[in-house]
Order: sequence, then C-alpha cells, then structure tokens
Amino acid sequence: MTVLSLAYYSFAWNNYIFGGSSSVHQVLSVEGLEALPAIRNQDDNRGYQDGMFSGNDFFAGRTVTITILTLGGNGYSAQYNYNLLQAQLLPQTTGTTPLQFQMSNVSALQRINARVRTNVTSVDPDYTYGYIKSQYSFFCPDPKYYDDAEQLSTLSLSNPLGRTYNRVYPLLYGGGSAATYTLVTNNGWTATYPTITLNGPITNPILGNFTQGLYTTLTGSYTASDIIVLDLENRIVTLNGSSARNLVAGGSNWFSAPPGNSQFYLSGAGTLVGTTQATVSYRSAYI
Repeated sequence: MTVLSLAYYSFAWNNYIFGGSSSVHQVLSVEGLEALPAIRNQDDNRGYQDGMFSGNDFFAGRTVTITILTLGGNGYSAQYNYNLLQAQLLPQTTGTTPLQFQMSNVSALQRINARVRTNVTSVDPDYTYGYIKSQYSFFCPDPKYYDDAEQLSTLSLSNPLGRTYNRVYPLLYGGGSAATYTLVTNNGWTATYPTITLNGPITNPILGNFTQGLYTTLTGSYTASDIIVLDLENRIVTLNGSSARNLVAGGSNWFSAPPGNSQFYLSGAGTLVGTTQATVSYRSAYI
C-alpha cells in the first residue's frame, strides 16, 4: 500500500482520500471509532435465583459510521464528485481493506481493517443544490486499530560462550546456538499479535516472549530454504506457503506483544549463525 500523508481529520480507502479542510468530501461526524466496541460476554443466569453468573468478557466487532458531505470542487460538480466516492467505497465479498485515518497532529497515521457494509444517502433539496450528505458504515471484524507504520524486529542467534543468562526454557543441548533477545515495543494500550517469519536451518525451533513467559515450539528439522510463518493473531502456521498447524508441539502457547516492551527470542538446534533468523512484524495496537 502506498505511504500516504493525510490532512488532519481525513481518511483514505484504497488510496482514495476523503475529509480534511480542503476536500470535496467533508467528514461531518465519525461514530464508533473513538469508543469501545460492543462486548461479547459469557454471563449466564442463576436459574431460580436473582442475579447472574459472571463469565468472560470479549470485544466483538466494531462498526464505524462516517457521515460525509460531498460538494462541488476541483472543477467538477457535486454529483460528479459523489459518483467518484461511490465508485471507491464499495462492499467486498471477502476479507478486509485498511481504512487509514489521521485524526490530529498528536497521533500518527493509523488504520483499522474494515469492509463497507452500508451507504445511506438522502435525496432532498440540499442534494439538488449540490450538498450531498451520505452515511457510510464500515464493519471491522477486528475491533482494534493500529499505527499504519509496520515495525520490524530481527531474532538472530550467536555462538554460545559457556552458560548464558537469561536461560530460555525448555533448555536445548547440542548443535544449537545461543538465543539472543530482541526488543519488541508496542506503543499502544492493548496487545498486538505479530507475524513471525522464520528461516532455517533449524531443528525444533522455539519462538517466545520471555517477558510474558510464553513460547511456541515447532517440531521438525528445516533447511535454509524453508520458510515458516507464525501468525499469532489468527493462530496459523505455514511451511513454504502450506498450512502446517500440526507442527505446533504440545505444551506450546500463543503469545503476544502486550503494551510496552517485550523481549522476544528464537532458539533451536542445528542452527547456522548468520543464516538462521526470524523477522517479527507488527503494529502498535489500540482499542
């Protein structure tokens, strides 16, 4: 996706920009973005007693509703500019598209993954005079929004020099290299789930967050040409592009990058310093 520079209080969808002081598409209001999404709870009633049994609370999807006033400008009529907007903000059958936004000068360019669900446009006297008001709703199955800039951290290995601390458990003996710790910084206020891409050679690799005390072990031996991708958000593992969830060893955990700093690491046997490494890609997350 093209790196955009947006005016304050503006949005972009597939690089089509709307909002901002000089736009022909003025954003009048935004509902559902600067608010908590709906809660999906697991409470249950107490049968023949007053009250409820308290279960777990989870966030549901988020709906963002943007009210837009389209005007004439840029040498075109309001109707022409509205047609351009309609042509861009179309529903999609599957997946999501990043809705990028710049709210102020104190926040970075951000994004939320969404799909267009509705467009309600009033045809009234204002419409005929070139003031076209529309209300678009975007459904976001992932209620979190993120910094648009992707951050990358590299997990590498070094030759062991005797006993190393902090130790990474479970400990590995023979044919391996010493794990090094890499800082992963989530500047948001809710957990983000990185995607980790691992290149061999390595046997029974372990990837983890030392700060959390959680790790994932993958079984098997992999060559320098093998690529393993660990998608922590969707709990998906692929090997050379094919599904490989069966590689996850018993006792493994799905970890994340909570707000603040975390120490991620890679360890395993049969590694080659300078070749075996993993790349952690993530975005700071907000709710």
